[in-house]
Amino acid sequence: MIAGVVIFAGLYPAIVLARFKPIAALKGKLTTQKSGKVSTRKGLVVIQFFIAQLFIIGVIVMSAQVRYLKTADLGFSRDAVFMVPVPSDNPVKQQTLREVLASIHGVEQVALASEAPFSRTRQGELFMFDNRTEPERFHVRVKIGDMNFTKLFGLKILAGRNFRSNDSTANEVLVNETMLKQLGITNLGEAIGKNFKVFGSNRTVVGVVRDFNLDELSMGIQPAAIINFYPENNMAAIKINPANVSKTLTNIEKSWNALFPEGVYKGTFLDDQISEFYATENILLGLIQAFSVIAVVISCLGLYGLVMFMSESRSKEIGVRKVLGATKQQLLWIFGREFTVLMLIGFVLAAPLGWFAMKSWLQGYAYRIEPGWWVFALTILLVAVITLLTVSFQAMKAAAVNPVTSLKSE
Repeated sequence: MIAGVVIFAGLYPAIVLARFKPIAALKGKLTTQKSGKVSTRKGLVVIQFFIAQLFIIGVIVMSAQVRYLKTADLGFSRDAVFMVPVPSDNPVKQQTLREVLASIHGVEQVALASEAPFSRTRQGELFMFDNRTEPERFHVRVKIGDMNFTKLFGLKILAGRNFRSNDSTANEVLVNETMLKQLGITNLGEAIGKNFKVFGSNRTVVGVVRDFNLDELSMGIQPAAIINFYPENNMAAIKINPANVSKTLTNIEKSWNALFPEGVYKGTFLDDQISEFYATENILLGLIQAFSVIAVVISCLGLYGLVMFMSESRSKEIGVRKVLGATKQQLLWIFGREFTVLMLIGFVLAAPLGWFAMKSWLQGYAYRIEPGWWVFALTILLVAVITLLTVSFQAMKAAAVNPVTSLKSE
């Protein structure tokens, strides 16, 4: 592959140099006149424009999609939620931790759970509904959380009620809308009081919560249930007042270390955990940004080379035009006209391929943006600005040459 690139890169210069006449070369009268209506140079510049614009389209769409994933409404509140581990399944110690954390100035709410609403640590579980003797044909994602879980994360209860206490022996369960839809239940109130058997235990449905995302947005909403089961309370979610976060975090760490001196303290914000879900997208975006920069730089080099070639081969034409009264703006249009056409040809080739590639990539997400005309408008605007900055210096230099110099006899 490397050998092929080297051969291809050196082939065109070798052909051009082989066409020079020896006598003209010895006299120092080498010329670089183009042959044919469309020169090879222009063809290469069109290819460079095509590749650069293709990458730019990819960067714009992927940046917008990643930004959408990070800021989309997940169906629950995630602002200023700090997570710390719960290294004990003793209900007394858990209750003590809840009370100690809630008493810290700057802490607004505390909930004990196995994980945040948005996670991938638990797989779907088989369950039976309404005293049926066979498991349902689909699985349910089970979330463990106490009575403060729905309030802290802003999960809206659409029918029924929340857990009345943190007593796990009540055997109550909350279910989401999607689970009931898959069961064929359209009236949410019909589910209240029904039996729900999971993990070998019978529970009673006491409430229906609004749908929320359980993992990355490449997945759709899944059936979910929330149960209160203290042996699996592995973390404490803490809603922090943003007024004095630093001091509050320091007090949380001190209180936690006092309760669990043998444990290892590790606290993280929920937003940081959610960002880790999109590590792959961030890496892919970084790669395409790097390749885009390389493509744009190569295009700029090609443009600069072509404008130097044009200024040399059309120096006499520019001199004649200046003698006949052409303004500097009119002379600059000679260059601008050429590159505008090349840029548009590259865009016409890149736009449909870029649109198709990005639409195919977005199909992997249940929640996604819709790339519209703004993607292509921004692409052509960026390329136009880059082209203008690249060619303007050499074009201005060529337009400023004294016509006597360019028209003097060789």
